[in-house]
Amino acid sequence: MQVNQPSNIIDRVIALERELAAVRKKVGLSSAIITRGGLTLADDSYIKMTDSDGVEILYVGPDSQGKQRFVLRREGGATLMYTAGSSQWGRDYWAMTDSSGRIIVSDSAETGVGLARPWLPVVLYPQFIPHTYTDDPNIGEASGYMSINVSKLAGETTLWEGRASVSHAWMSIDGVWGWAVDQPNVTYRLKLDGTEVGAWNVNAGVVVARQGRYSVAEFVGRDWVKVEVTASATGSGVLACQVLGCYFL
Repeated sequence: MQVNQPSNIIDRVIALERELAAVRKKVGLSSAIITRGGLTLADDSYIKMTDSDGVEILYVGPDSQGKQRFVLRREGGATLMYTAGSSQWGRDYWAMTDSSGRIIVSDSAETGVGLARPWLPVVLYPQFIPHTYTDDPNIGEASGYMSINVSKLAGETTLWEGRASVSHAWMSIDGVWGWAVDQPNVTYRLKLDGTEVGAWNVNAGVVVARQGRYSVAEFVGRDWVKVEVTASATGSGVLACQVLGCYFL
């Protein structure tokens, strides 16, 4: 079968351009350089990148609910970093994960202020000389916790103190509290830069208990914040005051 060929150079050029356009349409854009401008994707368009095995490595665009998301995955498809929306708090957040998908760093979807993970410890140092016992091995230092005689408290007294850079919206403290001897009426307080953020009463025998969450959102972003645990008591006796852990969370 004889195929009619273009009879002049102009027809040949036109035919070649048509064939080239058809090839480009089928193949798509394989490489591009943009100078002095940008690329705009409108109307919920998206960017997706896959590896040689077809595994999605990068996605930027709408999710199934039409909200814009960013997802970056490791080789093989395990999540590395992403943004998501919290149905509980109604606020977007970002997160970085380990290879198992466990969140290791993220901001707070609950408050929109500061971090949610990781929790960061606050180091506190005792500001008192602990009460000592010579005849009862079941109380105080002999039992592994620090305590102080009520007679040593001058009103509200700072027993533990430290400094911190506030990175989270919440704070919690764990420790040994309550009566060690007799039954003093005691109130413990957690303060940041002199402002009370939480208080608790333990009018019972010695207990190991976690106190809080206490909101410290107003302090987020501030450095060298003074953190104190104070105690005030009425009556007589000895009270336990041993900090076991203090965290921003």
